Amino acid sequence: MRHLIITITIFFVCVTQAQTGGDATFKFLNLSISAKQAALGGKVYTGLNNDIFQPAFNPATLDSTLNNQIGVNYTDYISDINYGNFAYAHRFDKVGLVYAAVSYINYGRFDYADVNGDRHGTFGASEGALILGYAYRIPHSDWRIGANTKFILSAMESYSASGIAFDFGLLYQNDKKGIATGLTARNFGMQLTTYQGTKETLPFEVDLTFAKTFLHAPFKWFVTLENLQKPKIAFVNTGHNTQDPNGNVIEENISFTDHVFRHLIVGVELFPRKRFNLRAGYNFRRSAELSQKDERLGSGFNFGFGLRLRKFEINYAYSNYNYAAGTNFISLTVNLNAF
Repeated sequence: MRHLIITITIFFVCVTQAQTGGDATFKFLNLSISAKQAALGGKVYTGLNNDIFQPAFNPATLDSTLNNQIGVNYTDYISDINYGNFAYAHRFDKVGLVYAAVSYINYGRFDYADVNGDRHGTFGASEGALILGYAYRIPHSDWRIGANTKFILSAMESYSASGIAFDFGLLYQNDKKGIATGLTARNFGMQLTTYQGTKETLPFEVDLTFAKTFLHAPFKWFVTLENLQKPKIAFVNTGHNTQDPNGNVIEENISFTDHVFRHLIVGVELFPRKRFNLRAGYNFRRSAELSQKDERLGSGFNFGFGLRLRKFEINYAYSNYNYAAGTNFISLTVNLNAF
């Protein structure tokens, strides 16, 4: 077991590289794909009970409780952008439990325009990915490892690109103590075909989630450290700039503490063992990057609820980006074993 942990740690260190917003293609791969995940801050990689969407982000969370479950998620994103997700897990006799998911995003319609601004019709843009996953429980232990393979396609007007990516996940879960820890390296791969001959990097990301269920209290809390591949993640938000008495612009001061906290996402789930749940989360980086000075108005806050019945489960979440934009998520999971 010790050799396994050392090997995986070395792997994560070797593939670590600095990639965040604006410097990679296929960025839709890092969008939240379930209402549970979104309500808790946007990125949670373990601890979500019976969430069929969770293995798409951390393949090590794939286990027997997800067998023969099917899930559909719809997200009303910013402006006229929307996206959807489909997920299913099934156990095959000689193979074991296999996971399949599809993610699709539609960016809406855009106007054709010439240099004079005259419009000549519209065009669309969309992207999608097929995800296949597998997990393995290490015998006589509380550890699981897993991997996903993603086949990616992007189409924008007459241009298209494709790619392949891999996720690697590690999970420690001790149900008696109510503890779960998930580590994942996501979107390690490359473009297969490009838009116009220029190869771009994929949105590689390393994230860690710790979840704790209190055995004698009606709540569970989550702490996620995101984008660990880039320690210095913060940048200046021009909306936080000020002016001195002479009218000179004073940029926001980015400190070591700013870098640390912008990796942090916290969330809480109330009544995790009941049929009805309430969830809330706070994303520090989203708040810092999207809020305006003295006008935060809830940037970075997320909330939602879930209703679990015998045959199906429905979850809703709302993520607040700033006063001009918010996102609605609705997820439906069906347990086919109950029919």
